Order: sequence, then C-alpha cells, then structure tokens
Amino acid sequence: MGILPRNLWIVLLLSLLIQVVPSKVQAFGWFTVPDKAHALLSLGADLDPMASLDPNEVDLLVWNTYKAKNPSWSADFAFLSLDKEIVVLQEAFLNAPMKAAFENQDTFHYKMATSFIYKKSKIPTGTATGATVYPAKYYYKKTRDLELIGLTPKALMFTEYSLQGRGDTLLVINIHALNSVPAFILKRHLEDGAVEIAKHHGPVIFAGDFNTWSNLKIKTMQKVMASVGMSEVSFPNGGDRMRASITKNIIDYIFVRGLETSDSWVWGNLQGADHKAMTVRLKVK
Repeated sequence: MGILPRNLWIVLLLSLLIQVVPSKVQAFGWFTVPDKAHALLSLGADLDPMASLDPNEVDLLVWNTYKAKNPSWSADFAFLSLDKEIVVLQEAFLNAPMKAAFENQDTFHYKMATSFIYKKSKIPTGTATGATVYPAKYYYKKTRDLELIGLTPKALMFTEYSLQGRGDTLLVINIHALNSVPAFILKRHLEDGAVEIAKHHGPVIFAGDFNTWSNLKIKTMQKVMASVGMSEVSFPNGGDRMRASITKNIIDYIFVRGLETSDSWVWGNLQGADHKAMTVRLKVK
C-alpha cells in the first residue's frame, strides 16, 4: 500500500476529530445543537391532517433562501410560492422576515429540521419543507459528520404526503449538504437519504443544495442517486443555477423517482437570495 499524501492525512484526521469531539466543545460559544425533542419545528397554517395531494399536478419550489438576508426575499418568496403545493427550503432561518412569511401563509404548513441555533440571537437555522397538505409522516436525520469549518452539523428533512386515490405516499427529502468536507463524507450524508428511498414504495423527491463544488462530489452524488433509481430534473436554463465560487460547478439540484416532470425553470432574474429558485411541475406516474 502506498503512503497517503500529507493533505489527505490531514483531512482524515480532521474527519475523525469532528466525529469524536463532544457537541458542547464543538459549539465554541457561538451555536448550540438542539436535542431530538426540540430539533423539529412546526410553522404555518393548521391544515386538515386527512387532506391529500392531487397526484396529477404537484408544483414544486426549491430554494436556498440565503437566510432571507436580501431585501426582496419576502416579495420574491410570496411570488414563487403562490401556486405551489410543496416548498423545499434550505438555509431556513427563523428571523423576523422568514417567520412572518411562514406564519402569514394560510395555505402552507411547514416542518423544519434545525441544524443548529445561533447562541447570540437564539435563531434556529436548517431545512424547512412546506406543503398545502399536512404530512402523513415527518422526521429528520442529523448528519453523522460536521463541517470541517465551523464544526456545525446539517439536517436532512423527510416528509411524506398522502396522494388522492392512491395507497402510497410522496416522499420529499430536503438537503442542505455539508460543504467544507471531502466527497466521502458527502457520500455518507447522501446515503442517509438513499436508505429511506430504498425502503419507500411510492414516488420520491430529493432536492436542495448539494454543495457539489468538486467534480468528485458531482460523481458521488450521481452515483448515489442512480443507486436508488433517482433521475435528475433538467432545466432549459439550468446554467442559471447557483455555482460554486471557485470551480463554478452547479450545486443546486432536484432528483425524482416515479414522477413525470414539466415546466421546469430557474428564476435567475429574482434577487431574493444568492441562490436561484428552481420550480417544476410533477405528475405521479
């Protein structure tokens, strides 16, 4: 066996370190990680738990919101979510603008998986999935690994929705992938979603910010998605999606299984966030 390069040894040692350092030490005073009982948040309207989605038309919005920092975020979000059935958001950040946007909608109920809470402001951030029907099932998975920069975790949000006239459900997986990690750690993050897809017998959406800034990460993502029968949604203007700052690789994606797609679009003209919102119309096969 050859000798590993020095930089690879550093990555491996850091990867091991962030798995064994207790979470209280990881915080370094600026964030806290909620326990399982407090990580899942519910926001928005109280919807009929018996309602279900029309399998012939499910309009989807996927967007990394940049924590609603940009002045036009609220207006852009109101426009983009107006005719949607499912909204999949990364960098959900419960500051005043975003909390108001969620609470003022009378047609959406959101489930949010908290990645961590900013200690100074006490504001949680994570992945939030909303829909015009209440989820039949919902849960989250905190990453087994942490960011090499910042030592924060991420959280996958899982929601399942009943479908009219069908016995199966639509599984939606919302990802904001770990960023400052090598590809083999991204693979573990993706596999936490893939294992649920393999068990699910209905249609599936796996969407969000995959942070695929390296070619190896793109190949890793594609391999894991293919292993569970997921197909990438294409866009006529897909080049408008968010790109990594150095490599210029696209990092936002939508993958589906058991769904037909149409009217896919990237909203490159909107400035509500640094990432560009993606929308697509779906129909269960």
